[in-house]
Amino acid sequence: MDWTNVAVASITVAGTLGGGIVTQVFAIRSKRIDAKAQRDNRAEELRELARKESTDEKRSVYASLNTAAHSCRTAIRHHLDEKCGGRPADLAKFEAAREALRDSYSRAQMVVSDRALDFASEVNRCLDIGHRAALEIDENDSVAVAALYHYVDVSLGSAVRLLRRAIREDLGIAPDADTDLDGRLAELRLVRHAFVGRTPAAIEQAAQPGGEVVSS
Repeated sequence: MDWTNVAVASITVAGTLGGGIVTQVFAIRSKRIDAKAQRDNRAEELRELARKESTDEKRSVYASLNTAAHSCRTAIRHHLDEKCGGRPADLAKFEAAREALRDSYSRAQMVVSDRALDFASEVNRCLDIGHRAALEIDENDSVAVAALYHYVDVSLGSAVRLLRRAIREDLGIAPDADTDLDGRLAELRLVRHAFVGRTPAAIEQAAQPGGEVVSS
C-alpha cells in the first residue's frame, strides 16, 4: 500500500470536508449578522415611527389647545359685551368655549413637557377666572366692569399669546433672543393674583410697564 497516496487522499478529503464546514459556518454567521442588522433596522424604523407619531400627536394637541384658549378668551369678551350691552347672553356658546378648553387642556396634560405644562396651567387658570368673573359680573358696577375689561383685553390676550410662544418653544421653535418667557409667566401670575383681589389699581400696577403684561 502506498501510504503517501493514502495520506494525500486523506488530506484532500479532510480539506474538502473542512472547507465545506468552514464555508457553512461562515454562511450561517453571515445570515445571523444579516438577520440582526434587519432586526436593528426594523427596531430603529419603529422607534422613528413612534417619535413621529408622538410629535404629530403633540402638534395636534397643541393646535387644539391654542385654538381653544383663543376661542375661550373671545367668548368671555363677547359674553361681557352682551351682558354689559343689555343684550341676551348666549350662555350655551359661552359655556361650550370653556368646556372645549377644559378638554384640550386635559389632553395636553398627557403629552406636553413639564415646562410647557407650567404655561398651559397658568393660562388655563387665568381664563377660568375670567370666565367666572364674566358670568358673575354686576353690569351696573362700573369699576368692576372696567377692571374685567382690562383683564380680558390686556391680561388674557397676553396670556394666550404667551401660551402660543411656549408651545412653539416646546416644538423646537426658539423664541426671540429678547423674549423672557419665564419672566412673563411670573408677571402673568402676579396679575392673576391681583385681579382675584378685585383691586383695579393693583392690576394696573402689576401690568406695568406699558399697561400690558406680555407683549405680542
